[in-house]
Amino acid sequence: MKIGVIGAGVIGKTLARKFSEAGHNVTLADARGVAGIQAIANAAGVRAVEVDDVAEDVDVLVVSIPFINIPDLVKTLQGKIGDRVVIVETTNYWPHRDGKVEAVENGMVNSVWVQEQFGRPVVKAFSNIGAYSLATEGRPKGSKDRVAVAVSGDEQKSKEVVLGLVDDAGFDALDAGLLEDSWRQQACSPAYCTDLTLPELVQARASANREALRENQELLFGKMQDIGDEYFKIILSGDYPEGFVDHAVDIVRAINNLPPRKH
Repeated sequence: MKIGVIGAGVIGKTLARKFSEAGHNVTLADARGVAGIQAIANAAGVRAVEVDDVAEDVDVLVVSIPFINIPDLVKTLQGKIGDRVVIVETTNYWPHRDGKVEAVENGMVNSVWVQEQFGRPVVKAFSNIGAYSLATEGRPKGSKDRVAVAVSGDEQKSKEVVLGLVDDAGFDALDAGLLEDSWRQQACSPAYCTDLTLPELVQARASANREALRENQELLFGKMQDIGDEYFKIILSGDYPEGFVDHAVDIVRAINNLPPRKH
């Protein structure tokens, strides 16, 4: 397939690389422009393009940018996304970073808000796995303890495309139902960045408590302060030294009373 990825941060560039390695024709765009991401695109084995051009002649468009930047992106791409293009959004809403979005604060599901901005169906995927795990934990289909990723959307045909891309990236794919129910894998739920297998992810989503999500986010932010700046520099760099452990996975598991991982 022809896949355009918008956002050359740690999630976007990793997805671009993985899709390319799986045999897809991938382009990568970012607000920094071609010159600003050329080295990143080269490392991922993909072609860098401008954001204005990334939706041209693609089958799938992956949006991996900060949540709050979605409306501006929609304006930029107005009239440029073909009717048959599957839009995948990987975002999570973090009020500390994004500021407060009134509709979401009043109860709208994160991805439903994103879908409303685009004015057309989107598929939520790759939003419940951390950057380190996305980069390093992919396994061949059928592998024991393969990490699972939730996929939510209102159009089954589009969802099927994305379920296949999750498998291409090295993870088991869970059809997580409609977008309205995707709050179950939103930030700091038991299904968020806890590196679960497919059966475990099903159980985690079922156990999610919507009212606890904001409190869990505050708990996570508090505990992450103790890890130190070096951890964040490593995560954001995408260059993971031997022996690195993503402690955020363990913290979110503990917050949600999930059993510890076996390192």
